[in-house]
Parts: sequence; C-alpha cells; structure tokens
Amino acid sequence: MTTETTPPEPYDLAIIGTGMAGMSAAVLASSRGLRVAIAGLTGEILFSSGLLDFLAIYPLTAADRWKTPWAAVEQLVRDEPDHPYARVSMLQMRSAWTQMLDFLNQWGLPYHRNEEENLRIITSQGTIKTSYCIPITMSAGVMGLDRHLPCLVVDIAGLRGFSAAQIVQSLRDMWPGLRALHVVFPETDGMGELYPEMTARAMENPQIRRQLADIVRPLIGDAKVVGMPAILGISDSTAVLHDMEERLGVPVFEIPGIPPSVPGIRLKETFERALPEMGVFAHFQHRVFRLQVDAVGFRLTLGRMVPETEIVARSVLLATGRFFGGGLVAERHRVRESLLDLPVVQPQDRSGWHREDFFDTRGHPIHRAGIDVDAAFRPIGPSGEVFHPRLFAAGSILAHQDWIRSKSGVGIAVCTAYAVVDRVMEALRLSDMAS
Repeated sequence: MTTETTPPEPYDLAIIGTGMAGMSAAVLASSRGLRVAIAGLTGEILFSSGLLDFLAIYPLTAADRWKTPWAAVEQLVRDEPDHPYARVSMLQMRSAWTQMLDFLNQWGLPYHRNEEENLRIITSQGTIKTSYCIPITMSAGVMGLDRHLPCLVVDIAGLRGFSAAQIVQSLRDMWPGLRALHVVFPETDGMGELYPEMTARAMENPQIRRQLADIVRPLIGDAKVVGMPAILGISDSTAVLHDMEERLGVPVFEIPGIPPSVPGIRLKETFERALPEMGVFAHFQHRVFRLQVDAVGFRLTLGRMVPETEIVARSVLLATGRFFGGGLVAERHRVRESLLDLPVVQPQDRSGWHREDFFDTRGHPIHRAGIDVDAAFRPIGPSGEVFHPRLFAAGSILAHQDWIRSKSGVGIAVCTAYAVVDRVMEALRLSDMAS
C-alpha cells in the first residue's frame, strides 16, 4: 500500500540572499501578504557600518558631497538611464524609505533622518561621513558637528580600530572644540585587546554603565556632548544610550567604527528576530546550491554545508550581492553569475577591470559589473530577452552602478527591493489570471 503525500504549497516569493536587499524585500513582501521564504548567509550585514546611505557622490569624480540626495538622484537618472535608480519612481523611493524605517523603529532599532537632506557625522578614522539615515544613537553627533559644540571623545584602552587622539588630530581644524579622553573599560584590567561586540554586550549591564560613567563624568569639563565608540549595547541600544546620557548629564553619541561593526550586528539581529515572527520562512546561514525552473516556477535546493532540502516558489528574487556576497564570481578570464550563469555586464577582458590609480575618482570599471535587467528588474540577455517572467534581481548585483564610490549601497538595496516587490505582485496577479 502506498501513501500519497500532498506537495508543499509553493511560496509566492523565494529570496536568495540575506544582505540589505534580501532582508528588505522579505520585510516589504511579507507586509503585503505574500508567502515568503528567504535563504542566505547573513555575514554580509555584519560588515556594514549600520548607516543607511542613499546617494552622496555624483558624478563619481565630484569632490563635494550632495546635501540633498533627492536632487542628486534626479540628476543621476537623467544622465544614466540604465542605473537601477532609473527604474524606481521617486514615489516608490520615498515609500521604501518610510516603510523600512517604520519597520526598524517598530522592532526597537530607531533611525534618525532629515527627510530631504543627507547628514554628516564623524568616523573612527577622523573623517566626515555623509549618510541619509543614521542610528538614533549617533544623532547627537550630527548636532555637535553642525554647531561645533565643545565635545569630549572617549576611547577605551585595548579597543580595536578606535583612537580618540586620532579623531581629534584629524578634525581639529574643522571642529576645534574636540578633546580626547582615554579610559580603561570597567572590569577589563589585564585583558589586553577588546572587541567591539564583546564591549557592547557588556554595556547592557547597568553596573558596567555606572562604573564607566563614574570614570568619565568628572572629566567632562566644558563639553556639551560626548562621543564614544559604537558600543552602546546590542539588543536595546536606545535604552543604553538614554541611561548613559542621564548618568553623564550631556547628550551622548556613538561614532561608527571599522567592520565588523556593532551597528551592523544590531541590524542583522533585528532582521533575524523579526522576519520569522512576520511569517517569513527563514533559512539563515543556508546557501542555495541549485536553482531550477519547473512547472510551478522554481525549485531551490539549499542547506548549510551540503544540500539538505528543497522548496518550491512561484517567483524568485536574486539578492545575492556581488563578489563578497557570492552573487558574482571572478574567474581568470571573466566574471560569472553563480547560480544560473546569467549574462554579466563586465569589461571586455581582465585588463579593463581596474584603473592604474587605486584611488582614481572615477572608480574601477569592475565595480559596475553585474546583472542587466529590464524595466521590471527581470534579468535579461544581450538581446534584451527575459530569462523568466518571474525571476527578478535587486541590490548590488545589478549592473551599471558603483555603490562603493557613490555612497548609495543601502539606498539601491532598499529602493530596488521595494520596486521588485511591486513587480512580483503584478507578475503573480497576471499568472493567476492566465491560469
């Protein structure tokens, strides 16, 4: 006697990739009632600064940063009709930012922005970073820099990648009110090197915060604001921030550091906590080994180290990133797409990948390599043919953009994810009507 089993119901959308594009698409698609699965390795977000860039530099050779990113995007779209931003309307962009920031605020990771303007903050390297949205824990730093308020920058003995003295030295002409303070973190005598994540988790202990505040408070002097490394907790950074401000009696702000960063860890853990509760079937730390087209749409084979399970989906989003994320693979003579060997827009040969000057302001041509798509974000071949009507791509895997140089990585991820979800909804509706 044989027992028939009912095939599992296909997902409306399977997302491959758990960087900002994939995670954002999962949030947006689930919020609109789609049945969503997501798979990928979440390490990529750990290497983000936690800042949410939109567009800061355009053209790429420009020396100045744009104060108004919306005007910069309008100019870019006029000049570069193949850029991913050119396939997203301004209304979609505004809705994408609003919905993603509402999501982060709802899940305990609030961000600060001036809707029409970029913000300027200082970094752990003593440079000025331009970004569109910043964690609320960094917002007092924007005020301090804009007003040149007297500021005490605190660093911690043994903490990697952060020097208050370097920050003060590098910015003394621009921000003369900076002063450096070097302290020993509570209960770390003799420990040598400290790591940001370990220190941030220690800051969730009220006793540690009290001890650190007791060290810093007598040395504040005339400072109107205090800057610290990005170590103000992981799971509830806002509460840690407010507690330190109350103990010190002045506004406190975090200064973003080198990757892997604590703000990146916060983003990662927020997505990993929220998506399953939103009904997303999440396969974190799983890689997709095969992606096949079948009668329903797509069949994905995934697992941790080896293939373990299969899922079926009516539509698929490639949000696999470029080289770091594994969406693109650089071979000796070409760049290839890793899952379907889709055509990749790239320089004609390897000699054209990079410019002779590493710091060339035009950026390197290899950074514009990626998947070409139609107006609906569906991958296309050299003649414009669509690979599959319900296969989409979003984020940094898209060609014709250099997010590194233009400071637009998260913006491209969030805005193209939003546009793709719109297109997925339309494609599924048309499929249902045809059947």
